[in-house]
Amino acid sequence: MKDILALTAKAFNDGFRYVVNEGGTRSSKTFTVLGLLYNIAASRPVLISVVSETYPHLRKGAIRDFQNILEDWGVWDETKWAKVESTYSLPNGSKIEFFSVDSPGKVHGPARDILFINEAQNISFDIARHLFVRTTGQIFIDFNPTHEFWAHTELKPDKDCAWIHSTYKDNPFLTANQVKEIERGKKNQNWWQVYGLGQIGQLEGLIFPAFSFCDTLPDADRVAYGLDFGFSNDPTALIRIATRGDDLYLDEVIYQTELTNREIVQLLKQHGLKPHYDEIIADSAEPKSIHEIRQAGFNVKPAVKGPDSIRAGIDRMLSFNIHITKQSTNLIKEFRNYTWVKDKEGKATGKPVDMYNHGIDAVRYAIQTKTAKNFVL
Repeated sequence: MKDILALTAKAFNDGFRYVVNEGGTRSSKTFTVLGLLYNIAASRPVLISVVSETYPHLRKGAIRDFQNILEDWGVWDETKWAKVESTYSLPNGSKIEFFSVDSPGKVHGPARDILFINEAQNISFDIARHLFVRTTGQIFIDFNPTHEFWAHTELKPDKDCAWIHSTYKDNPFLTANQVKEIERGKKNQNWWQVYGLGQIGQLEGLIFPAFSFCDTLPDADRVAYGLDFGFSNDPTALIRIATRGDDLYLDEVIYQTELTNREIVQLLKQHGLKPHYDEIIADSAEPKSIHEIRQAGFNVKPAVKGPDSIRAGIDRMLSFNIHITKQSTNLIKEFRNYTWVKDKEGKATGKPVDMYNHGIDAVRYAIQTKTAKNFVL
């Protein structure tokens, strides 16, 4: 087991311009860098920028991790966190700011001392370069190697780059259930290569290779919700779905494990779904859950699946131009990882891998059911 923190700290102390953490899922890359950045900020006055693809991604990822780390250490001070600016100020004058690269003013804004690009594989090199030239000191980068990108071609050959590789086996804090869930992914060769072994994968076999971001769902011709049930390992996913012509808009409403039906009902109320009105299409394999939620007053119906329903639903989804709200971080991750099973010759079989599909299944239920009823969502 490697000591990722020690390796990362040594690379920083040795003065490398670029400190790159490449690795698989749950390998403690982000936690390691954020913890180190706090210690750097506490030791001397610096301005540190932590950036990622979108602000919702930051809020659910790096910002949440940063707060958890400081709370675990007993040093989190709510009065030091400026929520509107997304900055944390230290008594010595240091400041750690969080912003997304979908804000041009931030990318082209003032300089900083230290930069951390979180999940850099989702950011273009043009954006990264603008951030680099406005960073006077060192640059931290982390990512899952879903494919070869600019970190491999532009940074790795640079003598001023320290390259640190890690996997889930280097994280001593994972539970046995987490390890078991990760190792379950061995059946998908590309997923295991990227997220298990932390090695470069290939974006071959993606089912949804093209989609775009949107801030909110627009006024639409049709609106409904898709619901996929989960519990222990698999999340319950509720997706708001809207169409306008050939455009399909998706918004993640619920994506959470260990929800009882009563808790699902409470969340439906919290998210403003109207009882007896908003239409929810749910997995027909869960009739008891559908019945209990309907008894609570919600307009939930079983999905119409039909023969070869998974492939038919995927084909229907592929007939649209797909747009996903930026806050739908779990759904975005699914779309970036949902692939076809390959045969022994490496060819796609037309059957999807049964992973990264909970939110997608929820969408599929609604799309298929509406089509089957001659009412095109």
